[in-house]
Amino acid sequence: MLIPMKIDYALRMLVYLSINKDKGLIKTEEVSKDQGVPLKFLQRISNELQKEGIIESNRGPLGGHKLKKHPKDLFVSDIIKLLDYTLSPIECIHNEDVCIHSDKCSQRELWIGVESVLLNHLSKISIEDLSDRQSKLNEKDVSFI
Repeated sequence: MLIPMKIDYALRMLVYLSINKDKGLIKTEEVSKDQGVPLKFLQRISNELQKEGIIESNRGPLGGHKLKKHPKDLFVSDIIKLLDYTLSPIECIHNEDVCIHSDKCSQRELWIGVESVLLNHLSKISIEDLSDRQSKLNEKDVSFI
């Protein structure tokens, strides 16, 4: 199972905004450059995050983005759900019509359990947790220079 790039990039943006929250509004271009995320893709993601009330966005030369909620109140599982993704390892979990075995399949129950375990774990990890970890990793890199 692969996590969609959209989720990875959204989390990278939120962690970056969290780490740099004292700077005020952060431009999409800055996040894109620092995180190595394609600008156009990040613009679409930021629009979705703004519509969902996760970030506040202002346009113009002095515009940018900032977190609307405290990072400790934003959980990875919530971001996945807000961006309309599942962590289903197989398609039939959320769309029984794609498999002729869905109604009588022991494997389907297995994969539903796997998805549940993943979402449960990710519901305990906040953007603040990821930001704290990233800050420590960033400090470690600086100490070797």
